[in-house]
Amino acid sequence: MLSFTLLGSVVMSKNNVPLTRFRSQKEAALLIYLAHNEDTCQREFIADLLWESSSTKQALSNLRTILARLRKQLGDDAFDITRKTMALAPGRSHPADSVLLLKGLANIKGVDSAETANRLMRQLEAYTGEFCTDFYLKDGDNFNYWLTQTQEEIRRTVVLGYEKL
Repeated sequence: MLSFTLLGSVVMSKNNVPLTRFRSQKEAALLIYLAHNEDTCQREFIADLLWESSSTKQALSNLRTILARLRKQLGDDAFDITRKTMALAPGRSHPADSVLLLKGLANIKGVDSAETANRLMRQLEAYTGEFCTDFYLKDGDNFNYWLTQTQEEIRRTVVLGYEKL
């Protein structure tokens, strides 16, 4: 089972063993993106996210290469891949901590009781640091832009949570 800690320092693991054998940062970036988004993504979008300065044909070829490497490391069943789309395979990974935080905070509309305030406080305590605080993708402007936007979205959501308290 894959697990992803994306708040604070990035920690990705399979069956509680940290994943550290990435041949490129783009392999880690792909896993980060898929773990945080959870939805099925268009392969062309992912290719452009990671290789914006390459042609679409070259970017898709690069994506196939890193997918092959990741499948060797994580297992063939780690991904749900079609010719046009890709995602982490359902049921093969725990939700990323960033996803759990955002969903948990979204479920608390307002504080109308001590119980709700306690639930909100527990959710806010899950914010252990900025999203992917130590991750930067060299030559990945599109990915880094997405990373910065996601950091800001999570930060705003957490601040709104504290305002509700």
